[in-house]
Parts: sequence; structure tokens; C-alpha cells
Amino acid sequence: MIERTKRLTIIGVFSAMATVLMLIEIPIPQLAGFKYDPSDIAALLVGFMLGPIPGVLTVLIKDLLYFAIRGTDVVGIFMNAAAGSLLVGFSAWFYSRKKTKARAIASLSIASIVMMAGMDVLNMLVYPPYLKVSYMFVLKNYLWIITLFNMLKATVDGFVTFLIYKKTSNFFKLETWETNREWRKNEK
Repeated sequence: MIERTKRLTIIGVFSAMATVLMLIEIPIPQLAGFKYDPSDIAALLVGFMLGPIPGVLTVLIKDLLYFAIRGTDVVGIFMNAAAGSLLVGFSAWFYSRKKTKARAIASLSIASIVMMAGMDVLNMLVYPPYLKVSYMFVLKNYLWIITLFNMLKATVDGFVTFLIYKKTSNFFKLETWETNREWRKNEK
């Protein structure tokens, strides 16, 4: 019972945190119209702690909450959810097979490439009809920008996640919670 409650609490807390982080939009001057938000870092942490499904669930909850708050473009939120799901889902799946520092670096690196390639394909399928432009127009004028943006986002998100994961996961371990609860009981 406590394990399930703890997992749901972690997903809820990190989904809320990811939503707040998604509201922080940092424009990238060299890539007109693109804004970086660090929200997938929270989802990556959940994915590394609990596995790929809770990580992807965190991505989807954060995007739904963001959509409810901002009422933004449905296609944009769908693309954000797809990018986050690819990055978080694949990296968490790969990392969960063997939890080591080297595996974490490899999982984040490989997931970045998977996300970039997947989003290139998805952008080629979605944006020409959505923007009412030719596929060649998107291929020649936008695909390199989209790839560059996704590479930048995945690199920053992966680097920050790698730096803070261990301390974050140690805080959320069940033993830590149990020890803190026992400590508070004994202090009364």
C-alpha cells in the first residue's frame, strides 16, 4: 500500500513541478519561434526512479495541465508530448535494465538520438498539412532547425538530469521516508 501511494505521490509532485517548469519559456534567439522549457527534466527523474511508464505518464499529465492553464495550440502540445515521451520513455527503459552511471549516460545519449529522429519524422508528417506548405518546404527550411532545437533540448535536459538524479532519488527512497517517519515519532 505504501509503495503504491509513494509512487503516485512522486508522479503527482513531479507532474506539478514539470507543469511549473513548462511555464518557464526561454526563447532561443538563433532559432526564431523556438522556446526551451526544462519541464522534461522532472519527467526524466521520474522515469529513472520509477520506470518508463510513470515517466511518460508524468510527461502526459504535465502537457495536459499546461494545456488546461494556457489553452495553447493542440498540435504544439501534441508534439511536445511526443518529444517528451520519446526522450523519457526510451531513456528510462534503457536505464532500468542496469542502473549505473555509464548506463545513465548511454541511455540519455541514445534517447536523445531516438527523440531527434522520431521528431524529424513526426514533424515531416504533421507540419506540412498543418501549415499548408509543401513537404519540400519543411524539409529545406525547417527540419534542420527542428533537429537542432531537439538536440539542444535533449542535451540540456539530459545533462541536468544526470547531475541531480542521484540526490533526488535518494530523497525519495522508501527507506528515507520510513527513517524520517521513525525519527519524528521518537522525537515527540
